[in-house]
Amino acid sequence: MDNITDYVRWVGGTGFEGRPFSRVDNIVLSQLAYLDLKDVPEINKEGGVMTLKDCVASLANQGISIRKMAPDDSERFTALVKAAASSKRFGNLYISSFTDVYDEEDSIQFSAMTFSKEPDKGQAFVAFRGTDSTIAGWKEDFMMSFMLTSSQKLAEAYLRKSLETFDTVMTGGHSKGGNLAIYAAAVLPDELFDRIDHIYTNDGPGFCPEVLKTDLVKRANPKTTRIIPQFSVVGNVFAPEIDDCYIVKSDKPLGEQHELCSWGIDHGDLLIAQDGLDPLAVRINTGFNNWVFAVDIEERKRFINALFDAMSENGTETVEQFSAQGTKGWERVLGVVLGDDEGLRLAAAALPDQLFLDGEGKKVAKSGLFRQFRKSDLAKGLAMILAGLVIFLIPENFLFIFVGLLLLAATVISITLTFRKVKKDNWNFQPHLVDATVSSALVATTVITFVKEGALFVMASGIFAALLFACSYNCMARAKKTSNRKYNVFLIIMCAVWALSGIYILFAPENTLMVYMMIVGSLAIADGIIRVVRAYSIRHRWYTR
Repeated sequence: MDNITDYVRWVGGTGFEGRPFSRVDNIVLSQLAYLDLKDVPEINKEGGVMTLKDCVASLANQGISIRKMAPDDSERFTALVKAAASSKRFGNLYISSFTDVYDEEDSIQFSAMTFSKEPDKGQAFVAFRGTDSTIAGWKEDFMMSFMLTSSQKLAEAYLRKSLETFDTVMTGGHSKGGNLAIYAAAVLPDELFDRIDHIYTNDGPGFCPEVLKTDLVKRANPKTTRIIPQFSVVGNVFAPEIDDCYIVKSDKPLGEQHELCSWGIDHGDLLIAQDGLDPLAVRINTGFNNWVFAVDIEERKRFINALFDAMSENGTETVEQFSAQGTKGWERVLGVVLGDDEGLRLAAAALPDQLFLDGEGKKVAKSGLFRQFRKSDLAKGLAMILAGLVIFLIPENFLFIFVGLLLLAATVISITLTFRKVKKDNWNFQPHLVDATVSSALVATTVITFVKEGALFVMASGIFAALLFACSYNCMARAKKTSNRKYNVFLIIMCAVWALSGIYILFAPENTLMVYMMIVGSLAIADGIIRVVRAYSIRHRWYTR
C-alpha cells in the first residue's frame, strides 16, 4: 500500500502548474505542519519567510534532527519531510507566519504555518497543527466538549491575518487542526469567507452543539472536504456533517490509523475503504458522545480539569513524561476517578457505562437499594461477613460457582442487549457487529470454561485475583481517609494481606484451593466485622436518609 511519502516521490518533479492542488496535497501539508521549526531563527523573526527546503537545510546545518511535534511515528515523518524538501512541488513552497504558542497555565497549544508559491501574494494554504505531546494540548482537546477554546480564537485571528497578505486562501489541518480550520473559516464575515477557496479536515473532530451552533458547520459545508480512516475515533467526536467525505484505508491497526503517514494512496489519489467505518470505532464514538450528553456540562468541566491537573502535577508537561512516572502518575489519576468527590466519580463512571452498557449502569446506580448499600458501612460489613460464611460453607466450590454465574450472567446480558438493538434496527446486523462479536466471544469463553479441563480454574483464579486486588485498594483508600491510628494500621495490614492473597491465587496449584478459600473467607469475615464495629462506633444506621 502506497502512502503520502510515496505520493511525494511520485509527483515531486511536477509543480502545481502541471498538476493542480489535490486533497492528497492537503494531507501532505497538514502533516508538514507538525515540523518543529522553533530552532530556525530566520523563520521565527518578524515577517520571516523561507522555503521548505531551506528550513530543512537550516536544521541540518545546525546538526538538529527533524522532529515531529506529536507522539507517533517519527521515522515515517522524517522520510516524508526529506522527500518533500528535495522535491520541486513542495520544496520550493514558501513557509511564512510560523506560529507556535504554548501556555500550560491557560491550557493553550496552538501552532500554524502558511504555505504559498509566492511569499506574499496569490493563493496560500494555511495549515493548523493538531495536538502535540503536551498535556496542555490534550486537555484543550477535551475542553472543546464544554467551551470555546483559546486555540479556536487564535485560529480565527491567524486566518484573518493571512487574508491581509494573500488573495485567496485554502485551509486545513489534522486532528484538532481540522477543527480549527473549519471554525476559523466559518466565523469569518462574508467578504472574507468568500475568499476562502477550500477547507480540509483530516480526521478532525467536530463541535459540541452545547458550545457552538451547528450553523457554523452548515456554512462551511459547501467548501469543505472531510477525510477519515476506517478506525476513526478522534475525527468522529461530534462528527461534523460534511457532504464531501471520504473514508480511507490505513496500514496501521485501530487507533494508530489516526496518523496521516499511514493513510493509503492509490495512483495519486485516496485509497478509499469500500467497507466503510470500523464498527468498533463507531461504538466507541457513540459511547463518548453519549457520555458528553449524559454528564452535566459543569461536572464535565470539573472532571476534565481535575483529570488533567492530576496528570500535570510535579512539573509533568508531556504525555511521555507522564508515562515515564509509571504507577505514580496513574495513582494521581485514580485519585480523581475513585476519590472522595462524588461528582467526579459519577462523571468518570458514566464513560465506561456509556461505552459498554449503553447507560444502563446509571439506572442501577440510581436505584434506592443500591444507593443505600453504597453509603452504608454497616450494610457493606454484613455483606462481607455473609460472603465469608458462604466461602466457609462451600470452600472448594465457591470459586467455581461464583465465576460460572458471573460468566453466565455477562453472556445472557450481552446477548439480550444485542438482540434488543438488532430488533430495534429492523434486524439490521451491520451497525451492531461489535455487540454481536462481544456476545459471541462471551458465549465461546463460557463454553470453553465449562467444557475444557482446567479452564474454569484458570479463569476463576484470574477474576478472583482481580477482586482481591480491588479489596486491597479499597483498604488503602479507607486508610488514607481515617485519622484513627489503630484503625489505620489494621487497614494497611489488611491491604497487604488482600494483595498477597491475590498474587498467591494467580500461581497457586488447584490442590491448595481448600486452604486458600478458608484464608480468603477468614479475611472477608474479619474485614466485615471491622466495618460493622466501625459503623457502630460512629453510630451509623444500617440505612441512610
